[in-house]
Amino acid sequence: MAPQRPSWSAAYCRFVARRSAAILTVAVAVFVGAAALASGLELRTAFHELLPSQDPGVVALMRTQNRIPDLSLLLIGVRSPDKAANLRYAEALTQKLRALPPSVITLATYEVKDLKAFFEHNKWLYVSEVDLETIRDRLRREITKRKNPLLVDLSDDDESVEGMRDRLTKKDLLGGRFRDGVFSEADGTSLWIAALPPGGIFGEHTGAELYQAALKLVAETDPKPFQPEMTVAVMGPVATAVIARQAVERDILWVTISCAAVVALSILLYFRRVRSVPLIDIPAVMGTVMAFAVAKLAFGYVNSSTAFLGSIILGNGINYAIILLARYQEERSSGVAATEALERAVGGVATGTGVAAICASAAYATLTLTSFRGFFQFGVMGACGVLFCWLATFTVMPALFFRLDRRAPVVAGGAPASLAVVARLVARRPRPILVISALVTALSAYGLLHFTRAPFEYDFRKLNVRTAHNSQNDRFTQDQDRLFGRWPQPYIVLADRPEDVEPIRAAIRKQDEAFPGPPLIGQIVTLHDVLPGLPEAQQRKLALVAQIRKLVHDPALESVSEEDRKKIQSIDPPEDLRVVSIDDLPPLARRPFTERDGTVGKVVLVYFVEFGISVWNGKDLMRIASVLQEIHLPDGRTLQTSGSAVVFSAMIRSILRDGKIATVASLVVVVLLAFLFMRPMRAAAMAISSLLVGVLWMIGAAGWAEVKITFLNFIALPITFGIGAEYALNVVSRYQQGKDMVQAVSSTGSAVALCSWTTIVGYGSLLAARNRALQGFGAMAILGEVACLTAAIIALPALVLWVWQRRQRAASKRDLA
Repeated sequence: MAPQRPSWSAAYCRFVARRSAAILTVAVAVFVGAAALASGLELRTAFHELLPSQDPGVVALMRTQNRIPDLSLLLIGVRSPDKAANLRYAEALTQKLRALPPSVITLATYEVKDLKAFFEHNKWLYVSEVDLETIRDRLRREITKRKNPLLVDLSDDDESVEGMRDRLTKKDLLGGRFRDGVFSEADGTSLWIAALPPGGIFGEHTGAELYQAALKLVAETDPKPFQPEMTVAVMGPVATAVIARQAVERDILWVTISCAAVVALSILLYFRRVRSVPLIDIPAVMGTVMAFAVAKLAFGYVNSSTAFLGSIILGNGINYAIILLARYQEERSSGVAATEALERAVGGVATGTGVAAICASAAYATLTLTSFRGFFQFGVMGACGVLFCWLATFTVMPALFFRLDRRAPVVAGGAPASLAVVARLVARRPRPILVISALVTALSAYGLLHFTRAPFEYDFRKLNVRTAHNSQNDRFTQDQDRLFGRWPQPYIVLADRPEDVEPIRAAIRKQDEAFPGPPLIGQIVTLHDVLPGLPEAQQRKLALVAQIRKLVHDPALESVSEEDRKKIQSIDPPEDLRVVSIDDLPPLARRPFTERDGTVGKVVLVYFVEFGISVWNGKDLMRIASVLQEIHLPDGRTLQTSGSAVVFSAMIRSILRDGKIATVASLVVVVLLAFLFMRPMRAAAMAISSLLVGVLWMIGAAGWAEVKITFLNFIALPITFGIGAEYALNVVSRYQQGKDMVQAVSSTGSAVALCSWTTIVGYGSLLAARNRALQGFGAMAILGEVACLTAAIIALPALVLWVWQRRQRAASKRDLA
């Protein structure tokens, strides 16, 4: 006899039948409105968008962005064996770049000859006052000695006059780079054009127009006529950022389309009816679009993690429609009329799927308890999306069933595919399955030790966008790194007042020296380093230079030998030296110290040491952040700064702190909800036990595979508590209705397997993304799906059947006795 359908489901289905047209009309209106809202979402891929907006590092970063134009360079590499041809091509392309509008580019050059000429002309002003005094005094002694050969020089200075001159006036103020005055190495086989985009530093779309314009100009300026072997590549920090963003945008489209296609095919193969695809997809698509509409209303944008929630919500939210359609089609295949089949299906699965949806939504919602903005927004969208999918399933689908099947014959097709083979295997071999399950559980427990040793992934190269490699690009990259080093991307510190610049420099040096380990800070460059000092310091230097020039032209030198006179007069500063101001600097030297409003002199550029640390190493970034995030000035003030090191280290700390909160909260909420809604309580205990075993298998397997925690894959754990609970809850709910575990696995288990498969497809589509952090999240979530599904349809049924069989044997023995 078929189970008695609840009276409430009959009343509800009759209501839907009477109002089916109105329900579908409202659904269309809601979908259109949500789609219109969601279409206005902005994509933000910057890492600081994942951090709390009130985080000190983010606050300081926004302040820097508002004050400083972009300093990241677009670098165009030109490579050929002909140095002259490289120079001709660079000149031609640079002129075309300079012709671009100011809204696209602010500076383009392949040479620093004007800068080198400026430094060469004013080199005497860059000599320190102490050294100028030393030269003056040494000249006096030399002249006195030449004038009076009998004078005994008691000084122990063996350095020649020429040696002193060369040591003090031939320093390379560009650090040994660009010796020929162009962005090229000594052999000239590779040459670079540097271009600066307008816009704020760390801006979301900064440099995108310049990057596209550069690609177009390179395509139009064929290098082959200049030199047949010449190759050109558009690279540098700006290109890296734009390529990473484009990869995310392409991945969103590809991931969503591939997920929808595979899910549709899977539904078609399972139900073996074409109409099953739109019937199941409609509620899931509605719920997904509504979740993105909520994001538009709540945040106005999606970040690099929430942008991919479309495929995840679709793959997970489709579960409720699958369960409902599977039960409805099962009832119809047994000869039940459409209306009664719908009432039985809704009454049979609404509670189980409802509890599952609430648990999944609550698991997502626990992410909002954290301060990590990436978790919070993910949680809001996921929680809303799951509930919207469930609501759409039990409003739109019944209305569609009534419109489609109200005049259909009694038998409307065969039952969906089942797991009868799996159910029979579990029924025949429950004990071996339990033994294997216990062994896997023990091994998984051991795998947890991995996360006590090295839990976090600190190599951020493994989380970046995977780009295509070829020998040409690799060679350009090596040339670029060798020539520029970290020069194109300094850490920026902004002073509140010009007079704070030197105290900031001193404070950074002091904090770096006090921090344990080798030094982290290399050069610290201020306007005072580019200029020969403050105006009053330059005036003192000019006075010393005038004294030196007077000594060099002392008439008494006419009496000394010509050789000696030439040696002394080789130190001959130019007569036209004057106080140098910021306006005298070439544009390339002036730009880094100029704020958006034209203010000059409050920028401090900090460069890390070239060797011993990596800007891709999270541990190094945390060390750098410890030195630079808070700069303690001598007057007691503390200056908050920010940059990539501060942002990444704050992200690591936030994840390690908030990840634990989200995980514990998700587990507690799912357990409480299961015991609150599932009856009897023994059923809730069965479902939760299955979930815990599945999660243990998931984490243990990840430990054995030496998976490390990232800012994305950590989300997989709290989400798995909610989504993984669905499978056990649905199987247990069906078991409670007929006390037949074999039937529960065979029928509901097959639908649950399809649910898990569609969810795996949603996560699996992330594996095709170029972003390796997303790939890691997808792999971890798939691991959780497989583990929780296996526990729900194999381990849990095996335990129930083993207990039942033992009781049956015990009862038989009692009867025989």
